Amino acid sequence: MVASGWEPARLPQLRRVGVVGTGLIGTSIGLALSARGIEVLLRDADDAQVAIAEKMGAGRRWAGERVEHAVIATPLPTIAREVRALTQGGLADTVSDAGSVKVRPLVEGVQLGCDLSTWCPAHPIAGRERHGAVSARADLFAERVWAVCPVPHTGSAALHATVAVALACGATPVRTTPRHHDEAMAALSHVPQIVASALAGSVVGLAPQDVPLAGQGFRDTTRLAESDAGLWAGIIEGNRVPIARRVRELGARLGALADVLDAGAADDVTAAVTRLMREGHDGRARLPRKAGASPREWGWIGVVLDDRPGQLAAIVGLIGDWQVNIEDVGPFEHSLDAPAGIVELAVDPAAADEVVERLAATGWTAYRRS
Repeated sequence: MVASGWEPARLPQLRRVGVVGTGLIGTSIGLALSARGIEVLLRDADDAQVAIAEKMGAGRRWAGERVEHAVIATPLPTIAREVRALTQGGLADTVSDAGSVKVRPLVEGVQLGCDLSTWCPAHPIAGRERHGAVSARADLFAERVWAVCPVPHTGSAALHATVAVALACGATPVRTTPRHHDEAMAALSHVPQIVASALAGSVVGLAPQDVPLAGQGFRDTTRLAESDAGLWAGIIEGNRVPIARRVRELGARLGALADVLDAGAADDVTAAVTRLMREGHDGRARLPRKAGASPREWGWIGVVLDDRPGQLAAIVGLIGDWQVNIEDVGPFEHSLDAPAGIVELAVDPAAADEVVERLAATGWTAYRRS
């Protein structure tokens, strides 16, 4: 999966877009497009959701007018049917979808006789635990990846309209294939949902007086457990084979750790836990902090900043004077009652040690993050 450059001259200037499905994703798309001055027409099997989306300013009810492009944001099992209805009914020149599984709807689309040249499969990778139009936000997709997954039959008009919608919503379009998308989502989205739900479900077996002992780590780790069960049942069923493989791999790793914890010597336990933690650190470090960025190993350096104005600007300017590009900036770690905080900066790994040395020589407290 790689980010792609898109030539603005080749992208259409969308004036009217239809959105089918006014849940969280569809209504958020409507809000984002409406904010850019694009006319949005809304349709949903649930009239109440359409009414809420209209009231929020996501667009107006779709009364059968033809649109340049339509985005299908309905549950996974209905996507292919909606594609066929829109294109064969002459309601949309091109369509895309927002489903979090790509292969299954395509197979169903072929079986239904959909015109694949007018359809560009896609997936805005953003969401919330809350669902429905009432939870929609215009900035839901800002600086988030919007996976664009054309197939060989996808026409250029459908592809470019899909990219135009993503950019209008503030997202970063990233081109990949349907199969690669589903494999990646199994690891990065679908299995995490299963793990969070399973972990949160373990609380049911605790004594009521023990539950308040849950710290922020447990709350953060189980945040996804609040997601809509019906929606996720359809997603997981639709991508069952890659998910099953990932669940087995994860189960084998946890089972091996349990065996060591049960019967291993102290040194064996220490080694197993250390290995697990280091692999976790390595995996976490691979996550790009910028939407659509390629996973590259940067050299991360930490710098202690005094709690006074101008410190961050000063350190950025100084490093820039040394002709070293700052590729990313991590969060500023700072306690309210502390006189200083720490900011982490990503630079070329070959330059990281030199930057730390030069910072120390000029009076800054800096370190290379391991």
